[in-house]
Amino acid sequence: MRAKGVHRVELAAIALVVGTGVGGCVGASGTGLCGDAVEAPTVDDPGARPIAFTSNRSGSFDLWLMGADGSDPAQLTDSDGAEGMAAWSPDGTRLAFVAAPELEEPGDICVVEADGTGMRNLTDTVGVGEIAPAWSPDGDRIAFSTLRGDDTEVHVMDSDGGNSRRLASDGAWPSWAPDGSRLAFSASRGHGVERLWTIGSDGSGEAVLAERATAASQPAFSPDGQWIAFSSSTGDSDSDDPVEWDEDVFVMPTDGGSARSVTSLPGNEHWPSSWSPDGAHLAVNSDGEENVGEIVLVDLATLETTNLTGNDAHDAFPALRR
Repeated sequence: MRAKGVHRVELAAIALVVGTGVGGCVGASGTGLCGDAVEAPTVDDPGARPIAFTSNRSGSFDLWLMGADGSDPAQLTDSDGAEGMAAWSPDGTRLAFVAAPELEEPGDICVVEADGTGMRNLTDTVGVGEIAPAWSPDGDRIAFSTLRGDDTEVHVMDSDGGNSRRLASDGAWPSWAPDGSRLAFSASRGHGVERLWTIGSDGSGEAVLAERATAASQPAFSPDGQWIAFSSSTGDSDSDDPVEWDEDVFVMPTDGGSARSVTSLPGNEHWPSSWSPDGAHLAVNSDGEENVGEIVLVDLATLETTNLTGNDAHDAFPALRR
């Protein structure tokens, strides 16, 4: 999200968070990065754990679930690979996510049941990385970003992985409006910094939503469709030290009105934020001065933050079930 543009969507936001090289999960057929043959822990009572997130607390980056207050964390995937960027299906029974083999190598979009069973690939495109899955509100489609070299695109596919097609020729981090009529995404389009855009779910009506002096990226529609949360740098976005980027989370009306900052913690608050079902809170990834990911909950009325993780591991990419 730096001033230089998408920057390969921050190295696919993978080697998840810190750039650790890790191996992928390979299915029984030997193709794809996930498969039904992959052993994963079975999570008892996943309904009691509405927050999905990524953590390397087990030694590799895996998917985890935890309670709304950060309690009772349970490991959902267990491989030598990197799994992250989880997104809940609208009915709360499945998670789409990214499985990546190692630093800067392409990843796949996969899906898993909420109890950790039934893991399988939805994409398996040679030479192309796919990241940032987002379910349509009706659960029939999944939008995602593709990476080929330095080129990024927004694609959409059926929720079983079929009928994949390009939606926007340049862009990343798609987010569906609650009525399914359009998506928000970020793209630089030769302007040097990322801006927020919207596009119809049929690929029509592409338009700039917000222009800022610093990059605006990783949009997330609120449940009522009235607001969009996004990340933007308030520090030195050209610095080689990520802590100095000082990325904060902002909220703005979906008509492109004035944005307000809702975080101001040390270091970066970034990656797509996740709204609570009532729209009163945002789950946010906060890296802090040590550049170690934590997941915090922001009360949008008071702007008070609550740390939901708080350990030495890297925790990131929160996803709240709606």
